[in-house]
Amino acid sequence: MKELSVLIKPSSSLCNLRCRYCFYADVSENREVASTGIMQDDMMDILTQRIHEELPEGGTANISFQGGEPTVAGVDWFRKFAASMDRFDNIQVNWSMQTNATLLTEEFCQFLHDRKFLLGVSLDGYQTNHDHFRYDAKGKGAFLRVLKGIRLLKKAGVDYNILTVVTHDLAAHASALYSFYKQQHFEYIQLIPCLPALGSTDDPLALKPEDFERFYKEFFSCWFEDALKGNVMSINLFENLAGMINGYPPYQCGLIGRCIVQYVIESDGSVYPCDFFCLDELKLGDLRECSFEQLRSSDRAKRFIAGSACRKSPCKDCPHVNLCSGGCRRQNVCYLSDDHCGYRSFLDEALPKLAYLTRQYRNR
Repeated sequence: MKELSVLIKPSSSLCNLRCRYCFYADVSENREVASTGIMQDDMMDILTQRIHEELPEGGTANISFQGGEPTVAGVDWFRKFAASMDRFDNIQVNWSMQTNATLLTEEFCQFLHDRKFLLGVSLDGYQTNHDHFRYDAKGKGAFLRVLKGIRLLKKAGVDYNILTVVTHDLAAHASALYSFYKQQHFEYIQLIPCLPALGSTDDPLALKPEDFERFYKEFFSCWFEDALKGNVMSINLFENLAGMINGYPPYQCGLIGRCIVQYVIESDGSVYPCDFFCLDELKLGDLRECSFEQLRSSDRAKRFIAGSACRKSPCKDCPHVNLCSGGCRRQNVCYLSDDHCGYRSFLDEALPKLAYLTRQYRNR
């Protein structure tokens, strides 16, 4: 069956927090209009109709919500959106959302459970680190509010994973971060490198190749020690690598070495090719005027994909180049420079151990 994936910004760049490193705040501030507000009902129906036009014979729609902070739109907005999709009973919907979890309520969590949402909750580890980077407009840290949101998700039975942004500062404390996850009994983790601001070459918060190498070697060592005992925490990068060395394609976009059109949809119906590049000059079109087929066939989409190659000098003789092909052109600055690749150094150590683990688990 045909499949379509979209990433929707129901509340544009609006957010109740003021995180120091927020990449989407940075992106939106580089547009003529930073925020287009909450998606209106007419645009909601246009969007769901476009999804149906792409899947006229049925299929699967993977619908993800991000921000800003998507829950700013309110639970009733999400109920309306789900009801709008319900018009098309031949389309199976996989729902997901990335959230800071601070605005969740019992009512909201019950809705998420009923619709079988998978949530990614932004939590930057232990309180001193989280509250140093993630706080509200009054400067108050959000850590305790996030944990409250997680408790509500658990109570309602909502599936979730933890999303942690690894900054230059946090890179020095990989063992402490891993211990925190264990203490909190978090089982599913996505680690995200902190990006420099657009156009910046010296962002003090951003992860550098040396930081990446140090952090991942230490974090992997903690993880591997537990994995040998049968206690395997799910880490997105490690799972992708384990699959790739056994012949499976990665599910993480940045590991395929080229860009694809991801249909990032702003609240006014504007569509962009990638969450990192929601910029005026890269806008593919507007759903009021264009179908998904027209958007992916546009000249801007073709130019965006054509310009996605991002290998650098260390890639020329790298034995692992087929595992990343230079990586994501926006993210690879965090691990790849013209003279050093922190990812390569990490893989030199990690891959033999991952291969050993996968053999052990296959033989059980």
